[in-house]
Amino acid sequence: MAVIESTAMLVARRYLRGTAIAALAIPLCWHLLYDGTMTVLGWSVYRWPWVVAVAWIGYLVIGAVGALDIFGRARPRLFWPLTVAALLLVAVVLAACPPEEILKSFDWAWGSIGWIGVIICWRRPITHLVAFVVANTAIVVTGLAIADQLDRVTLARLGMVVIGSAALQLGFAFTAGGVRAIAASVTRSAVARAEVADRRAVAEAVHAARVARYQDIREDIRELLIELADGADPRDPRVQQRCRAGAARLRRLLAETDDVPDPLLHGLRAGADVAERRGVEVSLVRVGHVPDLTVETCRALSEAPIEALSNAATWARVTVVGSGDEVVVSVIGDMPDSPVAPRKGVEITAHTEGERRWIEARWQLQPAA
Repeated sequence: MAVIESTAMLVARRYLRGTAIAALAIPLCWHLLYDGTMTVLGWSVYRWPWVVAVAWIGYLVIGAVGALDIFGRARPRLFWPLTVAALLLVAVVLAACPPEEILKSFDWAWGSIGWIGVIICWRRPITHLVAFVVANTAIVVTGLAIADQLDRVTLARLGMVVIGSAALQLGFAFTAGGVRAIAASVTRSAVARAEVADRRAVAEAVHAARVARYQDIREDIRELLIELADGADPRDPRVQQRCRAGAARLRRLLAETDDVPDPLLHGLRAGADVAERRGVEVSLVRVGHVPDLTVETCRALSEAPIEALSNAATWARVTVVGSGDEVVVSVIGDMPDSPVAPRKGVEITAHTEGERRWIEARWQLQPAA
């Protein structure tokens, strides 16, 4: 699942990076080629040409800072300073133009500043860019009014150019937002499919392991039945012990299919139930919190305690102690001394004192490499 998720995230990042590069390439090329050319050609026309040159450079600075926001983390505190600086730049270039040049080629700032607005509003709803375009238009209309240039022809040209520019800028921003939404949706869908495939693989592996254990138990029972048919004495303690152990293993196998919050305790209760059915007094106590354990770990922790319960004569006490990184299952009772087979991933300790035998299974969370 990690591979699929990382691939989906890589595809999404490529989509986002592509739209971001386009959002920066358009204003950069426009500013360098068109705005730069108009600044040079109108050098003798401007009232304050050096002010326009500074404004031209300021456009690049605002765009560069906005680009850091696009490719890095969002910086909400920079939104308003960048917005105010961009709109102020429009007013400065407009004021540097003679009245008859307002809204014409040399007054380049108001037309291209909308692309800076696309960059500034990149991480914000489209309504922010709409408000930016409206504010930009309001500045131009105010400048025309101050310069006494608000005639019908100028207003018609203003409306036509504003609609054309805003359509391109808002259309690009809306499309880029759609691409980002689609990329995010594709990523979520890929991760969801990967999770389903991962759960299916785990379920199939658990089922295969359960079938294998069932085959082992069936083979043990078959051998035991053959021995009984061949004349083995049912009163033999070893035969009885094998029957009890087999019953406990089978009951625990069935218990593993239950959807319970604590499968380890559930399995131990299954073994305790088998012991109680033959008259053994069993007490089971849990202390602390048992972390989430895999089926294999629960099985390794419960194998030795369940085997001990199957050997107990009259009484047994089972204690489960859990913590964040360790689980200990111990059994004490009047059971015979017998060897305890090691379990993978679990430390087994056994001690006999008189008629009492103590067995402990300990699991510890391994530190990450």
